[in-house]
Amino acid sequence: MSYAKAEKIVSLYEEARRVQIELGAPPEKTEVIPNGIKVEEYLEARKENLKARPVIALIGRVVPIKDIKTFIKAMRIVVNRLPEVEGWIVGPTDEDKEYYRECRKLINILNLEEKVRFLGFKNTREILSKVKLTTLTSISEGMPLSVLESFAAGIPCITTDVGACRQLVYGGISEEDRKLGRAGEVIPVASPGKAAESYIKFLTDEKEWEKTRKTAIERVDRFYSYENFMNNYRKVYRRYINGRNSF
Repeated sequence: MSYAKAEKIVSLYEEARRVQIELGAPPEKTEVIPNGIKVEEYLEARKENLKARPVIALIGRVVPIKDIKTFIKAMRIVVNRLPEVEGWIVGPTDEDKEYYRECRKLINILNLEEKVRFLGFKNTREILSKVKLTTLTSISEGMPLSVLESFAAGIPCITTDVGACRQLVYGGISEEDRKLGRAGEVIPVASPGKAAESYIKFLTDEKEWEKTRKTAIERVDRFYSYENFMNNYRKVYRRYINGRNSF
């Protein structure tokens, strides 16, 4: 009913637009407007994390949909190979207290008490100035701002293949975007082994880290700036101001 009555249907990424069309949205009404962030707020973190220790940060709520347990299991594999690596889980822990307790118990079972830390809610820019890699192990997402924030700080991100993550990591807005290359890696959902393999690769291959860092910065600067985000919505609003027929 919403699709039938709407004059314009906006989605965050192309795959979401495709699903909307499959559910009955007229293609000519649809438009993709991706999220954007204020890149300039992350420039200091971009400089500081060049000296960061080998820390992997998962920025998100401690709830089942974020699949924190996969990250914890992956960290056990990573620490076996690279004992100096730490994992930080940055986000509120009080939304699902039982799940939080289960995650803490898993950390104890895997003897990771000194390696995996829950930091609670923190200023994202502060965290991104101190880490070498970010990750997202969710089983469902839209277009996660945490990935864009990571890119703005010049940090490659390892994500599961959910929502817009593939578009963000490998490029998908345009052919020009795809030609930039990858800004991290996309892994299957609930795959601690694959996650660990990617973490180890990016933490031990300085050239790969530098290359993906450069791509991350260029992608967010060119395609996901706050200015682009606002301008895209202004264009929609101006069409209405100028009259419906301008669609």
